[in-house]
Amino acid sequence: MNQLSETDPLSVASLFIHSLEQESVDTVFGSMFHSLFFNERKKINYIQLTHEQSVIHAADGYARATGKPGVAFITTEYGLTNAITGIATAQIDSIPLVVFIQKDSNKNRQLDVESITKSISKYHYTIRKSADIHTITAQAIKNSLLNRPGVIIIEFDESVLLRKSEQPVVYKLLSSLERNHTKLSLKHLEKIIAAIKCAKKPVLIIGGGVIAGNASNELLYFIKKTKIPFTSTLMGLGAVNVKHPLHLGMLGMHGTFAANRAVHRADLLICLGVRFSDRITGKTRGFSPKSLKIHVEIDPSEVNKNIPVDYPVIGDVKDFLLKINPEFDQYRPHHWYNEVIKWRKISPQFNQSKSKLGPERIIKLLHTHAEKNVIIATDVGQHQMWTALHFPFDKPRKLLTSGGFGTMGFGLPAAIGGAISHPGQSVICVTGDGSIQMQIQELFHVAKYNLNIKIVILRNGYLGMVRQWQQLFYNNKYSQVKITSPDFVSFANSLGVRAFQASSESDADIFIKKAFQYDGPVLLDFLIEEEGNVFPIVPPGGNNTDALQEDPSNT
Repeated sequence: MNQLSETDPLSVASLFIHSLEQESVDTVFGSMFHSLFFNERKKINYIQLTHEQSVIHAADGYARATGKPGVAFITTEYGLTNAITGIATAQIDSIPLVVFIQKDSNKNRQLDVESITKSISKYHYTIRKSADIHTITAQAIKNSLLNRPGVIIIEFDESVLLRKSEQPVVYKLLSSLERNHTKLSLKHLEKIIAAIKCAKKPVLIIGGGVIAGNASNELLYFIKKTKIPFTSTLMGLGAVNVKHPLHLGMLGMHGTFAANRAVHRADLLICLGVRFSDRITGKTRGFSPKSLKIHVEIDPSEVNKNIPVDYPVIGDVKDFLLKINPEFDQYRPHHWYNEVIKWRKISPQFNQSKSKLGPERIIKLLHTHAEKNVIIATDVGQHQMWTALHFPFDKPRKLLTSGGFGTMGFGLPAAIGGAISHPGQSVICVTGDGSIQMQIQELFHVAKYNLNIKIVILRNGYLGMVRQWQQLFYNNKYSQVKITSPDFVSFANSLGVRAFQASSESDADIFIKKAFQYDGPVLLDFLIEEEGNVFPIVPPGGNNTDALQEDPSNT
């Protein structure tokens, strides 16, 4: 670790900058211009947004798109209250973030940052003197990635910024989290390998831990050798190309017929980096009732929490696959893959008879006209599920979406983070007219930085997913779901952003093609059917096999 000069006094701001540079941090997200930090050097790209929730979501999007920790700077602890939703969103989805929080020097106005963030972060540090800046920053970056990635909070008093460092800065090691090495005895490993080789109806479940652990290549090798059919959680989409012939589609509440049926009928589940949330399992007692279960998970607290498993493996997915892959080099599959791959893997199409413009057609047109390595960010709601079901994700880190917390308003700032992480590359933000209004002020910064983001609004005049539940499961008793929207085209134009509106497939095709011919931000406002629904959908309290494949009123 390099030591700073012992002769020249440095401002604390310079120590911060130097510490970030030493950890290869190239981008910091914040909500106001902070000249103390970002005037002196140009190696740090400081991205300014309006609202602290957006700041965290943008850092989150950067981290999801790169695998590197996102770094955010919250200027006062009062901004922290705005940032809480973003912090919780990143933590539950295992996204590595380092969040600096500058506290007011007036003790009467200070908030208890540690207590507020303790349940939604991984680790907390306090910088009390300049000598701690580099060591704490370095340790925070490391710990955000260690084991299950998560959010590290660093707080410091604003008075620290005004001091000079007259003494040599000596770096020291702090107490650190320890890496969870994959604990797998030879006997346990042999049992797992035997169970896989003996299974007649095995299924793989691919979760976000595969992407977080950079295990896609090892997983693809395992699938090639074993020919075991696999399904993905929302967070696992893209870990392996969804067009792979053995991919059965997404699992769970909005999962495909093939995925849910295969998991229900399986005699062995190999679950890699999954949390078994209720959106995946449905009613837990009915989840794959006849199968043995192998669960590989870096976080011990997630094992045997929601679903009892037979073969727990506490450790890294990549390490696990590297251990077992050689055992299948000469393996000859004798299981049910030829049967399973014939099952219906696609979701039902949107009812074209009721709509001039089906949302699944918009998603497919986006894929047709977008560049090969496009990044997709979504908000949360019906548009999120339409995107997950219809966009063919073929690589990891191409889908930026809020999984565990289901945060509306995530999409646009996450798209900003994705665009900053890959300059010049196209990013698509798929959103709804409800979600976009939660952080629409950030469109100003999209225009300011001339980011190559295509904002796609699927506008139906409702909080669509809530309305769908009220329609299907509460006898059409709509409450607080009808919404109004501004003129999105005029709003975008007022900020210097090109914008188009379409209500037919032919116009959508023209405008999407035109949007991708332009190197810069474009907003596309698509008018879709007001009461179109996402199918499949599992009724509340139901098993995944109870999923509705279409509107019951049509049968």
